[in-house]
Amino acid sequence: MSDDTIAARATPPGRGALAIVRVSGPGAAAARDAVVRPRRPGPWRAGRTRRVDLVDAEGPFDDGVAIWGAAPATYTGEDSLEVSLHGNPLLVDRLLRALRAVGVRGARPGEFTRRAVEHGKLDLVHAEATDQLIRARTAAGAAIARSGLSGALHAEQIRARRRLADLAAELEARLDYPDDELALLDDTAWSAEAEALARRAQELADTVGAGRRRVDGARVALVGPVNAGKSSLFNALLGRRRALVHEGAGTTRDVLEVPALWSGLEVTLLDTAGERSTDDPVEAAGLALARELVDEADLLVVVLRADQHGVDAVEADILARTSTRERVLVLNGVDRDAVATSGWPEGVLRTSAATGEGVEGLREAIVASLGRVDAATGLQLASERQADRWQAVAGGCREAVEALTMAGPAAAAQCLTEAMGALAELTGHDAREAVLDAVFSRFCIGK
Repeated sequence: MSDDTIAARATPPGRGALAIVRVSGPGAAAARDAVVRPRRPGPWRAGRTRRVDLVDAEGPFDDGVAIWGAAPATYTGEDSLEVSLHGNPLLVDRLLRALRAVGVRGARPGEFTRRAVEHGKLDLVHAEATDQLIRARTAAGAAIARSGLSGALHAEQIRARRRLADLAAELEARLDYPDDELALLDDTAWSAEAEALARRAQELADTVGAGRRRVDGARVALVGPVNAGKSSLFNALLGRRRALVHEGAGTTRDVLEVPALWSGLEVTLLDTAGERSTDDPVEAAGLALARELVDEADLLVVVLRADQHGVDAVEADILARTSTRERVLVLNGVDRDAVATSGWPEGVLRTSAATGEGVEGLREAIVASLGRVDAATGLQLASERQADRWQAVAGGCREAVEALTMAGPAAAAQCLTEAMGALAELTGHDAREAVLDAVFSRFCIGK
């Protein structure tokens, strides 16, 4: 399919002052000559803009500006054409129909960038960073994407590759010249180097959750029993009244979602129905929906009732059920007169939605729980694929240390070979077709 010539709109759908249509492939020149008429005669020159009329079988239908790009000095590495026209969807659709009529097919999601990778114009890390930059919902998310585009992640990979190569060379020296003592490191020093590289790779892999949340945003669900003050705390965290608050149990039936921006992190806050045994079918449906959405949340805020009785059976069940999840524990309503002084879980935050006590501290705790950054370089990953490959590097190094002790340098060298293969897959070298399909299916059409 890479022999096809493709086209797509590169600007968002809808009406605007301008729209851009991109064309790329071996038939781009023929398509250009069929649908674009320069206002002035003369040859096309790469990188030069020209005023043009756009034509189809019925004649001219718009005017605009066109830029021709000759392979290989283009984004995709192929002959390319970009046309800026008036941003009426009717005109854009007509131009795309005219291109289809001369043999140009519509591009699939991410197909322009995929061709750039296949032609060596970008590696897979840069490609994913391009997608992240388009999708980023905050400045912090855009900064993570820029680290991929600027080469910071690439530099980290180069350092890791050099260290792996040095470690492998030590093993090869032992295997090829066992009697010449060419190795520079003894087993203890070699193992320390490999373990340090494993820790570094693991540290980077562990940032993916926080990085993904900064690019795509995070979902935080307030959960707890009825009358724990979740809705009041929800309003206090947002700084405005969005949830209905009433003393009657079961006031919240549906799940309310509201976005907020805290310390550069976009958080979608979910107020869920209070948990209790109920025969009300509407309330039961609300509880079922809450459980479903809570399972998808990045972080839980477990709200407990501050009273003289301590944790009750419903709260104990919630605490047990969420014990394996990322969560922040809150004791809400500490402004009341009768609050037990003991019996609460360790690390619980004390808040009062009524007075505002502890609310800012809760916001900070939420952001801290969601926003882990790599301490060594400040880098964050936002790609699960990249995190998986760094995890494989860490695992290969750890296995090499164990193999050196148990089976000798040949087995350790095999483990390092697998780690180096995982590192190579980061940039797309030797990447399987299914991997490329999965990566580019998430892109928008036209990029």
